Amino acid sequence: MTTPHRLLTRAEAQVHQNLFTMTSRARQALEQSLEALKTQNAELAQEVVNEDLQQNHLMRIIERECLQILATLEPKAGDLREVVASLQIAAELERIADHAKDIANIVLSMDPSDFSGPMDRIAAMGDLCQNMLVQVMESYENLDAALAEHVASHDKQVDELDEEASSSLMMTLMTSADTSMHCTHLLWIAYHLERIGDRVTNVAERVVFMVTAETPDLG
Repeated sequence: MTTPHRLLTRAEAQVHQNLFTMTSRARQALEQSLEALKTQNAELAQEVVNEDLQQNHLMRIIERECLQILATLEPKAGDLREVVASLQIAAELERIADHAKDIANIVLSMDPSDFSGPMDRIAAMGDLCQNMLVQVMESYENLDAALAEHVASHDKQVDELDEEASSSLMMTLMTSADTSMHCTHLLWIAYHLERIGDRVTNVAERVVFMVTAETPDLG
């Protein structure tokens, strides 16, 4: 006979697997949207937009799995925190993919011949966000609150790069007409990357909650 504990363990393992699939898709969407920006590849940008529906579908699956665990298996203490945190992390991963999709949509609206602006800072923001996402899910997998807090500390670097990129773009806007909306498009891309950094920080907070039962403000 399968015991309730084994059923809970099996159900939690399925949630974990789906969360890491969401993570992989979110990271791929971000990587591809930034590559589409760098190369002005409209086909790649459109692929990111099209794939977003799969991410939304997977989040709904995780929601159902977590609610079923809560309703039928009555998890206690640490297991309960893990289920609640996983549900919240899934929502953050879905939003990260949404930001990547928004970047891809912006790329589709851009002039493909214009590569001006603080592209180095935007690229650095993207690299940092991708690394943060990988590490924060490593902290989730290993129940490592210290690593989660370390990841969240990098959000300040994302904010600093955003400020540098935005200041440069605003100066350009004040001194010349943005007839092709290029600067405006880059401002929005920087905004979405900054928000991804915030979303990863939210995931880090959920990991700390899951491990310690405390609710820190790491932002």
